[in-house]
Amino acid sequence: MATLPSPGRSVSSPQSSTASGTVAVEQAIFTSARTAKKDGYQLVAWSSGISTEDARLLAVWGPAHDSMIVDDPADVSLNFHPLGEEKFCVSRTMLGNAEYSGRGGRQVYTHCFVISRAGFAQFHNDPFRVVSAALAIRDLRPGAKLPTDLPTLKMLPSGPPVEPGLIRLCDSPTKQQTLVSWTHHAMTSKKLMFTGHYSDRFLAVFFNLLPVSIRPKFSFSTRLRYSPRRAFRLIGLANDVEEQKKAARQEGCSVFQFDLPARSPEMSRHPWATWVQVAFCHRAPEEAARLIGDVPLSARLEDLPSIGDRLRVAMSGRRIKGNTPTDPPAQPVVSIETNTGQGELFQLVERAFAGDLAALERLNATWCAQPDHQMETLREDCGRHFLKLVKDKPGIKTSQPAIEILGLILRVSP
Repeated sequence: MATLPSPGRSVSSPQSSTASGTVAVEQAIFTSARTAKKDGYQLVAWSSGISTEDARLLAVWGPAHDSMIVDDPADVSLNFHPLGEEKFCVSRTMLGNAEYSGRGGRQVYTHCFVISRAGFAQFHNDPFRVVSAALAIRDLRPGAKLPTDLPTLKMLPSGPPVEPGLIRLCDSPTKQQTLVSWTHHAMTSKKLMFTGHYSDRFLAVFFNLLPVSIRPKFSFSTRLRYSPRRAFRLIGLANDVEEQKKAARQEGCSVFQFDLPARSPEMSRHPWATWVQVAFCHRAPEEAARLIGDVPLSARLEDLPSIGDRLRVAMSGRRIKGNTPTDPPAQPVVSIETNTGQGELFQLVERAFAGDLAALERLNATWCAQPDHQMETLREDCGRHFLKLVKDKPGIKTSQPAIEILGLILRVSP
């Protein structure tokens, strides 16, 4: 087992990136054991690049006895959080062997991967790529005996900043609309707990649709009991009602139910969530991936609304120029929200009439699927409302691009 340096001393870590293109990633195991140092939950093994401060922080974030929501040795909790100012930790938590103390139950066994900020950037700031690289190197399940020493791993990053294949995974209207709603809540909540039947792959798609520089802002845990000591931003609580109640009592904690996702109203939806919806609507994952991947690394979280608006306009311009197939899709590419009211659509028509590109794109997304009787009736109503707006403003130039496009969407000629 590597010896931790004395408090106050720094540790000389291997270079985060080597000539071979690999990235140095440190390891640590946090679990319950009786050691020469102490009894209970502690770091039982670590690699040479783990500093005293790293060890202290890992113990703060580490889940202890009875932290797993589901008592199933096959269940895995994935977690991601910052470790100080210049490092990040990606970890997998499982139930291990029986508790040494005889108090019943199993050890909660957490395998931590600690990576520098520069090394994490080589993985495009995506924690799921770090986990995938680790799984490609070794078996991460608890063994019969606890390890006593761990090497520094050399991981090989791969892939573009944004994977088009992950965007294609949201191949149904329900998945798409759930992700749009989830994105809105994630962007507008200081702390968001999510419940229901979710999968880690859904989180992977969410991270994939974020600009690279924004991804570190979204720490998360899955399938761990809630603890205010672990300051995650996104908190997956499965279907445990008591854990949901405990977390809901915390100030500033919002809730998202995957089994019954709340609709995010268009008028108040976060612009990045609207951009995600537009990206799905256009069914061009390679183009969407390119646009997100081209967002500057200097982009900040507070910049996302304006960036989302720009990307939506860029994608719309591509469609208007005729660079996308015009054949109607075999199934709706955006879920038609059955509770979309006539009043809300009329407001969108009025905003689009005044030149609001966001409203124009939302209307376009609403009817870019195959005709639906209810929605076609609403389209006719919106068309009549549009013609009334034109009549009420006789001096309006109907040749303006926004007016022309609105007429095409509503299938009326002003």
